[in-house]
Amino acid sequence: MKVIGIVGGIGAGKSTVVALMNEIKPIHSISADLIGHEILRKGQKGYGPVIKAFGESILDESGEIVRERLGKMVFGNPERLEKLNAITHPLITEIIKERIVSYQQIAPSQHIVLEAALLIESGLIQLTDVVIAVYAEVSERTKRVMMRDGIDETQMIRRLKAQKEWEEIERVADYIIDNSISLEATKMQIQQILIALEEEEIG
Repeated sequence: MKVIGIVGGIGAGKSTVVALMNEIKPIHSISADLIGHEILRKGQKGYGPVIKAFGESILDESGEIVRERLGKMVFGNPERLEKLNAITHPLITEIIKERIVSYQQIAPSQHIVLEAALLIESGLIQLTDVVIAVYAEVSERTKRVMMRDGIDETQMIRRLKAQKEWEEIERVADYIIDNSISLEATKMQIQQILIALEEEEIG
């Protein structure tokens, strides 16, 4: 069993790779992005510190944090983004560590797959045994995210600038998946990687 880190730029298809991997072989999956959403909900550990740092204008009528409003405040502003990351990254890391330990106890034979856009920047890469980088052309990623999140091109450019360049991601990767061809091609690449990991464990 290995802890596998899935990394790639926004819109590269990391979640797709995790879903396909689970189809091929049952895994435990952890999404840093989803945990990031959880900790911002009312009553959770990130809620108060984020409001204190960015003000109540990011809240909706029910008092919940509107992530789109928060995103507009931080993307394109390195100082604000750094402030947000300083609040959220330690909380996300704490929860991920707890889940890794829990999954190792529940089903030690299954791989644990950690999906995190900021795997490198947040230091989460240190929790992984293997890193898989997911690649897609910037034009394809832009199209996917604009459609998925309902944002315009200016907002997308800000998000891209907030992430690592592909060359930096590629440097830390043990395996690379090209997710710009077809789902079938992506699935075949995943199968080959899983076979290689099994052979490593046997060897």
